[in-house]
Amino acid sequence: MTGKVIAQSARITLREFTWADFPELLPILTDPLVMKFSVTGPLTPEQVRGFLDRCLCKYKERGYWLWAAIYRPENRLIGYSGLLDQYIDNKPEIEVAYRLAPAFWGRGLGTEAAALARDYAFARLGTDRVISLIEPANMASIRVAEKNGFTYEKDTTYYHLFVRVYSLWRSQWLRLPHILSPQNQVCPEPKRGSD
Repeated sequence: MTGKVIAQSARITLREFTWADFPELLPILTDPLVMKFSVTGPLTPEQVRGFLDRCLCKYKERGYWLWAAIYRPENRLIGYSGLLDQYIDNKPEIEVAYRLAPAFWGRGLGTEAAALARDYAFARLGTDRVISLIEPANMASIRVAEKNGFTYEKDTTYYHLFVRVYSLWRSQWLRLPHILSPQNQVCPEPKRGSD
């Protein structure tokens, strides 16, 4: 059984996780490379089950959370992308977050998956602002954020980590190319250049 489709681009489908995703998700979230820049580090199998349980609960409670990122040419789960509720410096925020298996790094797929979540936040949730929390050494994620229109705002501490807050306001997003339009429709695919 596959989960409800949330958004789709040329190469990525975001859909709700299901328990059937556990075998494919396990090697991703237990991989030290994937989890290098995370609060927890690599997860245990029990923590991956907890991750899935939390996602399923949040879909019912909030209508969004982290979604399965499916690489469409292979119909393969390659990680996740989605939206997290955060409290940063005592202020509620919505964070765009993603993680992909290393075999899929360097192809622009992280940028595409994060853009889907970003567009969902603005086009479907109607939010005024989204953020990304990124450790300064995570240059790949900084590049993804910048390609998606986010700009550096400030430094802060998130749990025990020193992070940079990158933000994007609705007014800025409206001037960017979209996968999901402000009118809540799928935009035509842009002509692809190099990623």
